Amino acid sequence: MTAPEGYDYRTRSNGEVAIFHHGKLSTLMRGDDAAGFLEALSDGEPQEVMARFAGNDGQNEHPGGGAGAPGVGLHGNGEAHAHQDFRRKTG
Repeated sequence: MTAPEGYDYRTRSNGEVAIFHHGKLSTLMRGDDAAGFLEALSDGEPQEVMARFAGNDGQNEHPGGGAGAPGVGLHGNGEAHAHQDFRRKTG
């Protein structure tokens, strides 16, 4: 597993903390969550802490890309419903 990268954070004057991933807003924390993040940031590796608080723990990087069968997308593989031929009715 590779180490997280591309995270940045900014604190705001109202106490909010915004975490960005590759320049895009990943999460916005307020109150106790923001204080907990800043405390954890001083104790650990910054990129890993930001990834954890942003919800990316590295276990499932893409939807449908988990430990299940490879090639199964977010909405399944389409085998649940059989193919049906339709005929236009005239009349």
